[in-house]
Amino acid sequence: MKKVSLALLLMGGVVFAESKQEKPLDPCGSPKEVYSKYMLDKCYEGYFKAIMEAKKNADEALRLVNEANRKVSDLERRVGKLEGIADDHERRIRALEGRKVEVPKPEVGPYKWQLEEVGTVYFDFNKFNIKPSEASKLDEIVGKVKDSGKEVLVVGFADKRGPSNYNFNLSMWRAQMVASYLAQKGVDIGKMRIASYGKEVADLLGKKYSDQRAVKVFIIH
Repeated sequence: MKKVSLALLLMGGVVFAESKQEKPLDPCGSPKEVYSKYMLDKCYEGYFKAIMEAKKNADEALRLVNEANRKVSDLERRVGKLEGIADDHERRIRALEGRKVEVPKPEVGPYKWQLEEVGTVYFDFNKFNIKPSEASKLDEIVGKVKDSGKEVLVVGFADKRGPSNYNFNLSMWRAQMVASYLAQKGVDIGKMRIASYGKEVADLLGKKYSDQRAVKVFIIH
């Protein structure tokens, strides 16, 4: 009887103890509990893996920080170098701005050559042949040129009417006709120079078109 009662009492205690344990105990929990070596090994293996993973993450974070620091240091060196170059350029600019530059004064003296006008002949509109009335003027010019023995400049002009290209050619033909006349009268052709100015400087000869259709002869001194 006593044995049966003791057995029932033990069974009830076991049931009561199991009824209080709602969740299985953590094998890595209270050190007061006794577990198998397998469960303890699994527990410590998990700890080890967690520690190694945390260490790996910490090492990677440290590597990234060090790399970022190196990049920042490199950028700081580059910025410092550029600032030094900028400072050097600024010093040079200030030195150039502060430097006094002496501009040499041009020497004003007599020209190497001068022109002496010895005569002018005039032409009809859109013509370059020498009129009989102007031939007598050329004969006087021939005498002056021969007496001087110097070089001669023959310059042709045209009035302001018509296109520029045509008037330039027209003024050149007029100058060539005068030069040819002078050469026929004995002026050394090797001492003659010919120029043409067309209509662009016509106003220098006068406001009338008749004054602008001309050839001027100069002795070069």
